This record gives sequence, C-alpha cells and structure tokens, in this order.
Amino acid sequence: MGFPERLKALRLEKGLMQEELAKTIKTTNATISKYENGRIEPNLETLQLLAEYFDISVDYLLDKTNVRHHTETLAFHTTEDLTEEELEEVKRYIDYIKTKRDD
Repeated sequence: MGFPERLKALRLEKGLMQEELAKTIKTTNATISKYENGRIEPNLETLQLLAEYFDISVDYLLDKTNVRHHTETLAFHTTEDLTEEELEEVKRYIDYIKTKRDD
C-alpha cells in the first residue's frame, strides 16, 4: 500500500466523499482524485494538513510505518525491555496521569 491507497482508505474510514475531504483541506475534488490515483503527489504543507485532519503521522500517511502516531512508537520502544512488574507500574502511572487530567 502506498500513499494513494492509504489516503483513500483513511477517507473511506471516515465515511467521506472526495469532495468533502477536498473542502476540508481547501483543494478540489479533482486533486483528491489525482492523489488517490497516484497521478500527482501532495506538497509537504498538504501532507501536514492531511495528517492533522486524520490525526496520524505523515510517515503513516506516506506508508513509511504502520503505526498511526509517533507516541505509539515511543510507548512500544520504551516498554520493550521492562519486566512485567515494571510494565504494571507504568500502566498505573498512566492511569494516574489520566485521572489528574479529568480533575
């Protein structure tokens, strides 16, 4: 899967028509169609707009990774070499941080 397929999959996942996505990022339906058919590639600014809109990383959009967010990668690599006890402690701390956010 490359950028064209990833973009189309993300658009369909949100239940959007090409026209709706085009309006969101201030472009034309024809441009979205060309992106999805691989006839043109977006510039960096457009890639960033798309990534922000879909709440994903540009790397995910470009199919450089299957991890949608950089924080998921960080969490995975950070916890790779922890013992089960340490991992449970990290989970408790994350829960604690989440409860403080709700206060």
